[in-house]
Amino acid sequence: MIKRALLTTILLNSVILIGIPAGHGFGIMIMFEIMSIPALIKTGINYQKDYPFESSLLIIALVSLMGKLISIVLLFSKDFSNKIIWMYIGLALMLIPLITVCFGAWNYEKHLFLLTLGSAIPFLMYLGRVIYLSNKQPNKS
Repeated sequence: MIKRALLTTILLNSVILIGIPAGHGFGIMIMFEIMSIPALIKTGINYQKDYPFESSLLIIALVSLMGKLISIVLLFSKDFSNKIIWMYIGLALMLIPLITVCFGAWNYEKHLFLLTLGSAIPFLMYLGRVIYLSNKQPNKS
């Protein structure tokens, strides 16, 4: 039951809409995660003071990708010590980029914030479900 909820949480995090200010459009989280790996390898961590929100999107997406990878490894691991702790770390690494994107969108335009937060509500609900199920079930590590 918890594995299914964790997998749904990962999938719902992948389809969160992220609005780009200045009329550049929207993208989903998984698109930024896929773009972040080659871009960060090619240019490194590049932070521009003129456009802090746009330049930090690739770093935010990389943090979210690390959280997803930790959660996916937990789905397939059978004998993994401290599984609950690593699950919370993976969930936190998926939640922190969402909060960062929401606050960044709030600074530019309220509509971007509302769209990002609105598309993240299913993810937040399943995040709560995973936490509830992990606390409900006894540890079977």
